[in-house]
Amino acid sequence: MRLFVIGADPRRERAFSTWLRAGLSVTLADGVTAGCFEHAVDRFHPVEVRDERADVESLVRMAAGHDGVIALAEGSLVTAATVARELGLPGPGVGAARIARSKIRQREAGERHGLTGPRHAAVTGPDDLVRFFAAGVQAAVLKPADASASASVFAVQGVEEALDRWPQVRAISPSRTGIVEEYLPGAEASVEAVVRDGETVFSSVTRKQTGGPTGFLELAHTTDRADRPDTAVNALVRDLIAAWRVESAILHVEAKLDGDRPVLLEATVRPGGDYITELVSVVHGRDLYLDQAHLALGQPLAPDGPARAQRAEVRFLLASGTVRRNVAPVEVLDGLTDVKIVRQLVPAGSRIPPLTANWARAGYAIGWSADDGESLTGQLRAAVSDLGKLMGTPELT
Repeated sequence: MRLFVIGADPRRERAFSTWLRAGLSVTLADGVTAGCFEHAVDRFHPVEVRDERADVESLVRMAAGHDGVIALAEGSLVTAATVARELGLPGPGVGAARIARSKIRQREAGERHGLTGPRHAAVTGPDDLVRFFAAGVQAAVLKPADASASASVFAVQGVEEALDRWPQVRAISPSRTGIVEEYLPGAEASVEAVVRDGETVFSSVTRKQTGGPTGFLELAHTTDRADRPDTAVNALVRDLIAAWRVESAILHVEAKLDGDRPVLLEATVRPGGDYITELVSVVHGRDLYLDQAHLALGQPLAPDGPARAQRAEVRFLLASGTVRRNVAPVEVLDGLTDVKIVRQLVPAGSRIPPLTANWARAGYAIGWSADDGESLTGQLRAAVSDLGKLMGTPELT
């Protein structure tokens, strides 16, 4: 079976190794290749695939003869869904992909179908911010309407701070559009859902910790086998599928789950990033990348594999300055029995980028345990702290 991948964001290595082990022939089309995945595929086409600039007709010709089409990049969701439709292959649906690419469209679709969400407004200029805060809102979130990776997502207190942040938000949006929303307190979580023909066949919950200079950089994700979607969360996912008319896709849904009723923040029609798929695989034995391929190929989904842990977690290093040296994982892992992976993301001699997006994080550690989640978190915190010190860029607190 031949799989045509249109765009792949960084840190998707496991997707390609999963498909290789499954015996698939994979073609990648990507003009950015930030993840350097061209060595991991059978065929590679260095072409522009982002939604705003892609030559869809050329991509349809390239994909002809393949059995499935998918995207691993937020910026190419509509392109991939369109190519799949033109070839008569399964996909999330072009309409669902278009909604996923715009937080404004997400809010509009949610309102039409009664999905609970924060008060919000589209922003194309300063006047929109003035009008939004004039209604009495103080704590708010200002972000691009069509960017990912928590890029230029800012917590703002009042209109003056929002106006000050607006140029940064506008600059990173392909459409030069933002959205401002009333801030909702409480912890965030993500729901990963496997959707086939509009029906959910698997779902899981991953808890999220955010912070950093913007307030919304993703610091940690935790998946626990005991923390499964309840009736209200399943209803939220079902309502979202109906509102967006999702056909077949892996849904990544971000929400506030701690109140009486879950509140949708945003969602997309591709597997979650930040190694969430790895956490789900370890805890639930469910390989979302394999599910994504099987959905696109129209094949039966594989049964769950063995669960390796009760709890799995990834933690990220936030730091600043110039990295002094490259750190070998063995320098960090000694004695941390539950920590399995440690990786530096910024090489020696490089200055860590401004901390306004997830891509500016300097490293990470992943681990899992059979029972003691508190011990696991402590070990991961120690690993990330030690990594920062050894790099010469101590962890920001």
